[in-house]
Amino acid sequence: GDVSIIDVLRPGDTFGEQVLIHGDGDRSASATAIDDVETLTLDEASFERMREDHPGVDRFLLLVLSNRLRGTSTRLLEARYVTGAHRLYRCVLQLANHFDATGGGVIPLRQSDVASMAGVTRPTANRLLRQAAQDGVIAIGRKHLEVIDAPALRQRAGLN
Repeated sequence: GDVSIIDVLRPGDTFGEQVLIHGDGDRSASATAIDDVETLTLDEASFERMREDHPGVDRFLLLVLSNRLRGTSTRLLEARYVTGAHRLYRCVLQLANHFDATGGGVIPLRQSDVASMAGVTRPTANRLLRQAAQDGVIAIGRKHLEVIDAPALRQRAGLN
């Protein structure tokens, strides 16, 4: 019954490709939209035809899977060797880059969402984010965060 946010996708990103490769129908995750989106689906037969007609599809698929594996490996290593505070601040930085929010833009996620992605408890995330807000590093709004001082956030994330 536990829920964990693994990633936030951008327009043009893919998901669900593993079922096309394995074909067993087991899913390791589900997707939930945080905004209005348009999705395209591809059934197994169409995917196989596309692979036959366009050999570059396999290379693209390898790149997608390689990037997913790299991200998973990074998160695993961080979960084992990086403090919860550093993980949280790194997550906020990653989301700020993702949403182009390093110069005052908005990250449209709740603190609990960021806590889930960083692998920390909600109370820990609330405490750390509240302190960063008091120090002028971020601003906390209803269902969103805003990065005010990206260099200070990088320092808190242990990335200097």
